[in-house]
Amino acid sequence: MPKIKFSHSKKTFADTTENLTEIFGTIYKQNGVSWVKPCDKSRQPYLLGTIKNLHNNDLVEIMPTNNRRSNEAELIKNYGPFSLSLLDEILVTKKYKIPETFDDVTLAECKNFDDFNQDRRTDLTSLPFVTIDGDDSKDFDDAVYATPTDFGFKIIVAIADVAFYVKSHSRLDTEAYKRGNSVYLPQRVIPMLPEILSNDLCSLNPKVKRPVITCFMEIDKHGNILNYHFERAIIKSVARLTYKEVDNAFHGHFNSLTKQNFTMVINPLYQAYFALEKARKSRGALEIESCEVKIKFSKNGDVCNIEKRQNLTSNKLIEEFMIAANIAAASFLSDFKIPIMYRIHEKPLEEKLQELKPLLNDLKLKLPDYSALLPKHLNKIIEICKQKNISHGIDDLVLRLQCQAKYSPHNCGHFGLNLKKYVHFTSPIRRYSDLIIHRLIINVCNMQKDTKILSLKAMEETAEHLCTTERTAVAIERDITARYISTYLKPLTGAEFELKISGLSNAGIFVRIEEIGAEGLIPMRTLPRDFYQLLDAETTLRGVETKLKFRLGDNITARLTEAEPVTGGLIFAYLPDRMPETKNKKTKKTKHKKRSKCSRK
Repeated sequence: MPKIKFSHSKKTFADTTENLTEIFGTIYKQNGVSWVKPCDKSRQPYLLGTIKNLHNNDLVEIMPTNNRRSNEAELIKNYGPFSLSLLDEILVTKKYKIPETFDDVTLAECKNFDDFNQDRRTDLTSLPFVTIDGDDSKDFDDAVYATPTDFGFKIIVAIADVAFYVKSHSRLDTEAYKRGNSVYLPQRVIPMLPEILSNDLCSLNPKVKRPVITCFMEIDKHGNILNYHFERAIIKSVARLTYKEVDNAFHGHFNSLTKQNFTMVINPLYQAYFALEKARKSRGALEIESCEVKIKFSKNGDVCNIEKRQNLTSNKLIEEFMIAANIAAASFLSDFKIPIMYRIHEKPLEEKLQELKPLLNDLKLKLPDYSALLPKHLNKIIEICKQKNISHGIDDLVLRLQCQAKYSPHNCGHFGLNLKKYVHFTSPIRRYSDLIIHRLIINVCNMQKDTKILSLKAMEETAEHLCTTERTAVAIERDITARYISTYLKPLTGAEFELKISGLSNAGIFVRIEEIGAEGLIPMRTLPRDFYQLLDAETTLRGVETKLKFRLGDNITARLTEAEPVTGGLIFAYLPDRMPETKNKKTKKTKHKKRSKCSRK
């Protein structure tokens, strides 16, 4: 077959400037003329011209000119030499417009809190509650307790009583609503509530009495919730434990704190968790491994290490306890004829599932009718792909098919967890949705007079607002994390990496450094010259002439050519002398008619 020539796709500058407002980027100069490289890697460079007092690597804010056929822009502000901490600040306050501070009126409210009334609360201070969180956590809004019974376990999940301090329609409430949730960035947290609440009064610190709302549950030995009820109470946590400490203790490696609390506290928690895990597996919740990254900093604020966040059994323990409490709260409130803030997750759209058909044919599998689709059917695909060593990419593919979980007063269940009713109850310090659920429980249980039930219309408007603030938080967390990863890897530009293929597209091959969860791209232009086809639900990229194949989950070696802290981008170059094995020329022809074709640019 003769060589095939390809041309670059052409986009007008107007296509990239549509709907733009302010843009942030860094200065670079060519022949005395200043250009701006946008922080958004999907944007083209902008021309500023000859402006005084601009230097290479200055961080600037610009506005594209009205001329849609031009790449020119006007300077709005020069913030000075680029640094990641400066960009962090600019993105938070300017691009995503997240409020970082609380005004004086709000802070003044924090000086006039009433003392919680011990007489009107159940005294649980004699029970050995513990908090289990990450090493670097500062707020502890949930504590857990478990004890065996003749039929299974008694579980108590205690959640900080934020509603006691944050009254409806107060200035604190208004500010919490505006934020919607806390935002967790690599080096800091932008809290939904002032620090005196999030890190003190509503943090279940050890050896200190704290007001809580408790979910009492009884489960059988198979993890089924038999009954539940809610009470306002007082607890005194016996210890602040970390996931690593608890996991080590369960495997026989103790420190002084876990040793004294193992028999009566930690071990019963694990036994109750194993029962809850049985219920989860029996229910058939979607099993997709997440790839969260943990960034560690030196004392002077430099990135010193990045690693994938471990998902220990102790992490899963707390997750299952929280899910159980959320289920109980949803079941409890649904008995009342009131608007409820559900956490819903709709099943994948039917047309999206068509993307799986080529893969299903190769695996000799078939999904049931759409109306009967359950998470277990997708789990089966993932499990079979694990056996074929392509599970990593399939996890990503199945995840892309999912609808986005959201808040709504109109319940349609939670597909991922395979639950008919679900709410968020367990994190009122950092999620306004959970505070709403607390107030509803307080109201229907006549625990407090000043809580009001929102109308359906108000609940709909609140749900839409909270979905927006949640998406904003996720976007900025992803943006900032990518930039810190690029900063960490920049000194390694030119080095070779063993990568895992996590996605395939017309743009090239998406790859991941497994050890640290860093995502990057091998552009099509670095592949051997050929005409490439996307096959099998975009799980395979094949060269027509060379028969070179790249598959989801394959290992591949590539050289890091660009690590850009300004954009957070990682670019790798394919190394021809590290080619994966190719098929014989008698490659089996695919039966699938629909193929996406892409050239090596």
